[in-house]
Order: sequence, then C-alpha cells, then structure tokens
Amino acid sequence: MKNNTNKKFLIALGLLLIVTWIVAFWYEAKLPEKIPSHWNIEGEVDGYMNKPWGVYMLPIISTITSVVLMLLPKIAPKGFKLESAKSVYETIVLIMAVFMLGVMILIFEAGMNKNIDMNQWMMVGIGSLFIIVGNYLSKVPKNFFLGIRTPWTLASDVVWYKTHRLGSWTFVLAGIVALLGGFLQWPVEWLIGGFVAAALVPFVYSLVIYKQIEGFEE
Repeated sequence: MKNNTNKKFLIALGLLLIVTWIVAFWYEAKLPEKIPSHWNIEGEVDGYMNKPWGVYMLPIISTITSVVLMLLPKIAPKGFKLESAKSVYETIVLIMAVFMLGVMILIFEAGMNKNIDMNQWMMVGIGSLFIIVGNYLSKVPKNFFLGIRTPWTLASDVVWYKTHRLGSWTFVLAGIVALLGGFLQWPVEWLIGGFVAAALVPFVYSLVIYKQIEGFEE
C-alpha cells in the first residue's frame, strides 16, 4: 500500500513538472524578448529577464525544488522522520508545484498584457497557498525542513504540536485576509504585514509555551 501511494505521488509530481515545461515551451514564441521578473510595492515592473532564461527559470526552479523536497525525508535523522505524515508531506510538495506553475503562467500573461495587476493576483495566490498549507500544518510531525522550526519546537514534541495548532489558525486567517484583500485591492503593505504576523505569532508562542512547559533553568 505504501509503495502504491509513493508511485501515485511520483506520477502526479512528474506530470505536474512535465506540464510546467510544456506550458513554458508553448508560451516562449508568444512572449517578448524581455520578460518581467520583478514588481515593486506599487505593482510596477522594475526588473526584466531576457529569453531564454526569462522563460525557463521558473520551470528549472520548480524541478530542482521538487527533487530536493523528495530527497529531504530520506536524509532526515532518526527521531525526525515523516513516515507518520508521508501523505501530508507529499500533498504539500504537490501544492508547491501547482503554485509555481500558477505563478509562471501569471508572469507570462503579465509579460503579454501590461494591464494585469501582478500584486493583486500574487496576493490571491499566496493567500490561497496559506489557507491550504495552514489546513495541513497541524498534521506535520516534528522535522528539520517543514513547519515552524524554532529552537523550542524542535526541542519538545508538545511545544511543536501546540505551536503548529496555533500556526495552522494564523496561516489560514492570514490567507483569508490576503485572498479577500487581493480581490478588494487592499494595500499590499497590509497583506504583507498579515503574512509576517502569521509567522511571528507562532514563533513567539513557541518560546512562551516552552518556558511554561520546560523552563530555562538547569
């Protein structure tokens, strides 16, 4: 059963990466020689990449990231394995690949249509990502490469569990705010502040709850 699940994951991820490369090939002929690569806080393009790097940089990044994420669980030290949440981890890896595919398409569309509000749609995309990841966050066991990794969560299973339960809520709430804010075109600074708070609150909470449970005295 475990092998079947792994094969399904590998097939799904492989297909996603193939689609990513096919989409990049399809867009290449339609795109201008200079492709937008960076937007400022006002949503104005302030950076470009020439072909072919401007077309294939994201497929390369997506492929390398996916391969690295596949290999990380295999080199995790004892006590930090992900067997108990293997399906959750694989789902998150697939979600990241889908997200990068969506970002690539958005960039290409922006390269052909300057009327696209990149900041608005990026907030919608990141907000959706936070909502989805937040729903899985509390199910991730203690590990070195996925989740809210602070000295205090890594030192205590209880602190890890409590911090990730809170982090699940902060991620989902920040995602909902960003999703609504993107559609309603709220100031980007507010939405970025929401993302920072979603990460900062669990970080501080992990310190507080560790002090309550374990303490710092010898």
